[in-house]
This record gives sequence, structure tokens and C-alpha cells, in this order.
Amino acid sequence: MSRPVFVSVRLEMTSSGTRRPLEVTWEDGRVFEITSSSYLGRRAARSAGSGECWLCRIEGQEVPLYFSSLTGRWWMDGKGDPEPPPRPQGYRRVKDRDYKPPER
Repeated sequence: MSRPVFVSVRLEMTSSGTRRPLEVTWEDGRVFEITSSSYLGRRAARSAGSGECWLCRIEGQEVPLYFSSLTGRWWMDGKGDPEPPPRPQGYRRVKDRDYKPPER
């Protein structure tokens, strides 16, 4: 399985509105330089949803980088399962109105 990893992206924006990613900051703070990138258009991601996709060469490997124009966030496919949602807590009474302290 793969999970979405939201990343920070430093990019070059031309006067015509063309975006070119230059480097990616991973979730643990590591920075990776993008040596080349090509825009592929809108594509579905393996991890979650779909978005504008760039195929980027990072450390000799080609990896997809996605951008969602709805949320304005960048993400990449990460390894591992997505974090499970928090388990629901059972109902717990805050105050028992029928409680009477034991007699001494």
C-alpha cells in the first residue's frame, strides 16, 4: 500500500504561469533536489485521489509529484499503510445523577 505524504515544494513560476518544481522537502525535513521534471497533466495517484502530476527525477529515480488545485497542497506517494483513523471512544457517563454515597 502507499500513503499520501504531503511535502513542501520550492518551485519556479514563470511570467506565463508555468510551474517548475526545483526541490522537495520530505515530511522528516530532508530536502531533495529535482534535477529534471516534466508535466504530465491530471493523473490519479496510487495513494489518494488525483491531481496535476509532474514526473520528477530525484537522486536518479523518476517519481511522481502531485498538486491539488482544490486544496493547494503538494503530495507524493509514500511507503506503508495510511495511518488508521482514531478509534471511537465508548460512551462514558460524565455524571451519574442517581448516585448516592454509601452510608457510614
